[in-house]
Amino acid sequence: MSSVELLSPAGDWDSLKAAVENGADAVYLGVGRFNARRRAENFTEEDLPKVTSFCHDRGVRVHLAANTLVKNDELSAYFKLIGRAYDAGVDVIIVQDLAFISIIKENFPGIEVHASTQASIFNSLYGNILGGVDRVILPREFTVSQVKEFRQKTGIPVEVFVQGALCFSISGQCLMSSFLGGRSGNRGLCAQPCRKKYNSGFVLSTKDLCLVEKITPLIEAGISAFKIEGRLRSPDYVAAATYLYRKAIDTGEVDPEALFDTRLSFSRGYTLGMMFRQSDVVSPEASGKRGVFLGKLGDGGIITLSESLQVGDGVGIVSGKKICGDVIRRIECNGRDVHQAEAGRRVKLHINAKPCDEVFITSAASRRKPYWFPKKERLVVSRHKSTDVRLPKAEDARLVEPRLLVKVYSLSDAFLALYAGALRVYYNVLAKDYPTEDKRISPYVPRCLSEWNASAAIETVRKINPLSVLSGDLGVASSLKGYEVYLNVSGNVFNEIDVRFWNDRGVIPVISPELSLRELKEFKDKRFGVYVHGRVPLMTSKYQLREESLQDELGYVFPVRAEADYKQVVNSVPLELYGGVLKLADSGIVQYLLDLEERVGETVLAYQRILSGEEFRRPRKEYTLGHFRKGVE
Repeated sequence: MSSVELLSPAGDWDSLKAAVENGADAVYLGVGRFNARRRAENFTEEDLPKVTSFCHDRGVRVHLAANTLVKNDELSAYFKLIGRAYDAGVDVIIVQDLAFISIIKENFPGIEVHASTQASIFNSLYGNILGGVDRVILPREFTVSQVKEFRQKTGIPVEVFVQGALCFSISGQCLMSSFLGGRSGNRGLCAQPCRKKYNSGFVLSTKDLCLVEKITPLIEAGISAFKIEGRLRSPDYVAAATYLYRKAIDTGEVDPEALFDTRLSFSRGYTLGMMFRQSDVVSPEASGKRGVFLGKLGDGGIITLSESLQVGDGVGIVSGKKICGDVIRRIECNGRDVHQAEAGRRVKLHINAKPCDEVFITSAASRRKPYWFPKKERLVVSRHKSTDVRLPKAEDARLVEPRLLVKVYSLSDAFLALYAGALRVYYNVLAKDYPTEDKRISPYVPRCLSEWNASAAIETVRKINPLSVLSGDLGVASSLKGYEVYLNVSGNVFNEIDVRFWNDRGVIPVISPELSLRELKEFKDKRFGVYVHGRVPLMTSKYQLREESLQDELGYVFPVRAEADYKQVVNSVPLELYGGVLKLADSGIVQYLLDLEERVGETVLAYQRILSGEEFRRPRKEYTLGHFRKGVE
């Protein structure tokens, strides 16, 4: 039997019991507002002792997902929750904010801390900022070979998702729900805009991940834990998926009935994803549950069954772009009515469908009852009661020199920005035409870099020996000692603990664009920059995206741009603060990032004039102030 941990989702009590009774080694769950699935039923703080007692009595560990971004005024409540979990005997805390790792380890001895997939950890250089972490939940965009390389270079145990929903964007790098509807995925409230139509199809709606047939090579890769996604899915799904993977881990075999039940409970179609180099993961025809493919209807209702079928089963019928449902009331085989027919049989169905329609089983009249596993050896967790958490004190600190930092997308624009008076101008260090001999241009390092690209970026930066670096990759930012380094908004810096964490490492962060002007002004520690102008990247994806732009059903157009080995979907309108920078300046925030693809010289000059006290009239065009007025919930 493999020592790999099978980790199942628990969105409520029924799902928790389904996971435990069908062979999970551990469950992960959320409590209140600090988990990435706030829309699930979840648990209360008062439930935690009962949850851990139920699980530990059956030899099952409990992981608490506390993996959202946390505002300054929420820090006390957040760490009180960790204290309650600690006292209740929770085994693991899952965090997105890497600055919290050392705080939790110092204040709650004996508890494990795992870095969430929301932390977007993409290369071994992140090891510089993962001190004390017990496990890393790797992004779904990793390949098997990249998993091995990360584990070998860092020595950190790793966990991967093996089943469930895929996000089109890299986890932790999606602001689409946040900027389009005010519901932040980084705060557990994603409204799933990727499941909506763009360009008249579901071009961002991904299939479900299913790696059950690849369990053996995953175990051989040295992975410590396999994770099933699904805290918003039904207990039936949790039971079937847990049993499916329990059997595969223990025997190396795929149980066909359990696989059928898992697909039937919820499936958008399956993919092996990037783990096995499938980058085309979209299912553009539909975005919801599809069930199990039964076959394509021929003339006269004739169909060759891909799965067994019986009277009373529910079916979904895909007819062109329309989907409707029906119930199997009659099956005709060789001219006779039958109650059921096995896979491979050619039968006639009496349903409301026409030739060439695709038929899916969406519900079964009878189901195999999942196997209930016996109790394992009871887990005993003995700890001293937690005390008040010692948080780093926010100091009154600020940067003195006003600076315009300008990121551009062509060399010609870089020189325009310089001539207009920008203090720092950044251009992609991985671009083939990067001017390595011109120190007036500073390197921009893209986000979420693979091991090879991260090493190439660092090598080039050291060769250039530039005045400054703007890094979107946290691992690279933490590795560039002795340089002036800014961390781009991809760092998701959200509170004063984060600001201090990065400044202590010689890095000036550009703060998250999800915080409001009021929230920024209330920071005591103002050693950070602010993204004040540009088309905010709403999605960053390593999956195939062939479109040059996306138009939603309301007519808004979102440009798509390429950067490094990923594509970005950017906002339909630019964020433009213009005169609002004076409000930032009045509160002591003096570093401003302009992310410019158009009107570069004109825009830089406008901000120069505003900061020098000249009157300015905003150009007449569509724009947004983003979250500067209200922030996110």
